[in-house]
Amino acid sequence: MNSMPHTYNLRMSHKLPDEYGARAILNDELHAHPYEPLTPPERVVSIAMLADQQHSEAEASHLQALCEHFGKQAPTDPERWRIDLGPLRVKVENHHEYTRYKLTRKLDATPQEDLYGKSPLDLLPEGWLEALPGKLLVAMDICVIPYPEGASHRGLLDEFSPYFDKTTLSASQVGRSANLVVTDFRIREDGMMRMLIFSQARLPSQIGRLTHRLVAMETYRMLALLALPEAKHLLTELPQADARLTELTHAISDGGGADDEVLMHQLTTLAAFVEKLVATHYRRFSATHAYFDMVFERLDELHEQQVETVSSLGGILRRRLDPARTTCDSVSHWLDQLASRVGKTTGLLGARIDVEHSKQNREMLSAMNQRFQLQLRLQQAAELLSIAIFTYYTVNLLDYVVQELAVLSGVPLESLLVKAVAGPLLAASAFLFINRLRKKRDIGEA
Repeated sequence: MNSMPHTYNLRMSHKLPDEYGARAILNDELHAHPYEPLTPPERVVSIAMLADQQHSEAEASHLQALCEHFGKQAPTDPERWRIDLGPLRVKVENHHEYTRYKLTRKLDATPQEDLYGKSPLDLLPEGWLEALPGKLLVAMDICVIPYPEGASHRGLLDEFSPYFDKTTLSASQVGRSANLVVTDFRIREDGMMRMLIFSQARLPSQIGRLTHRLVAMETYRMLALLALPEAKHLLTELPQADARLTELTHAISDGGGADDEVLMHQLTTLAAFVEKLVATHYRRFSATHAYFDMVFERLDELHEQQVETVSSLGGILRRRLDPARTTCDSVSHWLDQLASRVGKTTGLLGARIDVEHSKQNREMLSAMNQRFQLQLRLQQAAELLSIAIFTYYTVNLLDYVVQELAVLSGVPLESLLVKAVAGPLLAASAFLFINRLRKKRDIGEA
């Protein structure tokens, strides 16, 4: 029996079914923001600009001008903009609310005198960097150099610490290759935050992946903190709104003579104010929660270890970010709870107003029914009075006629007898006639 494996003709073309419209976009999302392989020594400048979709055309024309300066053709895909301009490599990542520019310059050898001497920014056209669309949020100046042979973490920190602020100096051993990362998280006079990476990784992809994680971690840190000023501002407004809600709730509960309609107006005014706060800050707080998670995810991916007595990157970030995260989360939760409480209080007061209106409607209907019954009795009394008047005058008229006829005929008749006989007959006839008219009227109204 033939045990050879099946072979397939790769040149055969088969027509596939109709595909989902966004299939290619969803598949390419996996490759949307790859990391840049690095071979130390290299200098990397990462700049994150707060920019939305409205800046896309300005970004495209700005990058086109950069390519024309170097005599290169600009890439056609703005989502994965990557080009080699000779001494300068440029990579651009478009995200939802920011754009990251990564500029890389290859260094000839590990600089000894001035570690941060040759910057990729020196190769840019004059004024190009300043004219980047959007607002600057992150600017990182990263020097990636090989780990010196025979060196130690402590020795490297002692040698290169003058490049950083010693009061906030932090360092960590990161990755499985025992790389050393040093920074101080300070923005210097040139507007850049410095970071130094001593790499022991053998593969360019490893150090590229490490650098990408560090850049992403710092970018997410700044994006997460965007909500902190808003949270601090809300801490001055929410207590007032909360106290006002408590005051209105007590007024509703106590029923201290306050008009429910007035309370409802005040409550809806407060509800509108709180909903305005929710609508204004909901998106920022939601994004902040996600960014904080991504910061700590990138920290976990570093597999960092502390270097002797120096504060680690994770230690600094967790100590400094946890209070900010707690503040943002508590304010966001407070705002949600306040909106929920206002809604519940409004519902309770609305229910009480509905009950009061129902009670008033019942009382009004009862009063109307009483008035109707009174009118009916008055009408019946008027009808009886009409029958009596009709009977009285008709009997007298009939008696007068009968007496005249009796005189003419010579037959004497007692007036009392005539009235006794005619009175009941006329009264009964009048009553039946009026009763018949009443029934016709009732049938017509029905």
